[in-house]
Amino acid sequence: MSDDQHAKPGVATRRTLLRAGAGLVGAGVLARPWVARAARRLSIAVIPKSLDNSVFYYAHYGAQKRAKELGDVDVIWTASTTSDANQEAQVLTGLVSRHVSGMAVDANAPQPLVGPIAQAVAQGIKVITWDSDVPDSKRQLFYGVDSNAMGQKLAEETVKAMGTSGTVILVSGGPGATNLNARLKGATDALAKYPNIKTIGPYFHDDDLVKAQQLTNNLLVSHPDAGAILMVAGVPFFGKMSALPQVIKNKGKVKIITTDVLAPELPFVKDGYVQALVGQDYWGWGYQTVSILYNLLTKSNCHYPELVPQNMPVVTAANVDDWMRRWKQAATPAGAAAAFKEPPIGCMA
Repeated sequence: MSDDQHAKPGVATRRTLLRAGAGLVGAGVLARPWVARAARRLSIAVIPKSLDNSVFYYAHYGAQKRAKELGDVDVIWTASTTSDANQEAQVLTGLVSRHVSGMAVDANAPQPLVGPIAQAVAQGIKVITWDSDVPDSKRQLFYGVDSNAMGQKLAEETVKAMGTSGTVILVSGGPGATNLNARLKGATDALAKYPNIKTIGPYFHDDDLVKAQQLTNNLLVSHPDAGAILMVAGVPFFGKMSALPQVIKNKGKVKIITTDVLAPELPFVKDGYVQALVGQDYWGWGYQTVSILYNLLTKSNCHYPELVPQNMPVVTAANVDDWMRRWKQAATPAGAAAAFKEPPIGCMA
């Protein structure tokens, strides 16, 4: 069944949105001088959860690429140094003081950002969220994967790897992150259908690489007879394999299912240490958020649904070689643009 057939009311399918964007480009609309644009250059701030997480590098490349294509956009890439919701709130407050045109926000936790987002909107700044939402705020829309559905997919891959009985250890990043909590709920709800599966946790690594690696090693030592570890934030595998000696020693005994399909993670799949990765469109986090905000800022009749969905690829031993070739191509910003090229998302009627 196609994505269009699965669509819920008020939720556009990714295929529909990309068709719309491709149609606009094909018709030359984005390049025509009569398209309504602001007299000044537009400043669009793209705010990841932190500056120390490699998962966001390609969003940065994508944002820069889209700004260059548009020509009259300056991208401000800024965030707290590490994942911290209160520091992120300060970053947003500073951007409001700078009177930026638009902000695309990836939330560490929703509550601290409700106030700064309200301040931004009150001053006429367009605000959208991506990756992790602030659903009770005045943001206009959320661009990202359906996090609950991602949790269900992680659970599905876990059952494929370990079977329908055993203990599943749940691991997350920050306890306040909306997207990670939704993934946990999707996973636990899906696993609850199997009476012989028991879950323990969640344990949290706060999106910190060293802490995440230590936690993973410790869990494998403490629970050597577990069926699987299901991680809703794949940070432990963003670093060197040598930092995970217990994963190497485990070699697939306790199955590991985790998120993201980034280059550092792929050797773990290739060598049989990780059984499945469930990913997102990292390039689109930057490329498409700039596209969406630009359209909202320059087109008076531009509308989007509340959820603008992303693709959700799965990497296993069956297709890991293809993904390794793709990431090798993406070693530079120009290579990433070629490897992950996609049409900009257009407005919805």
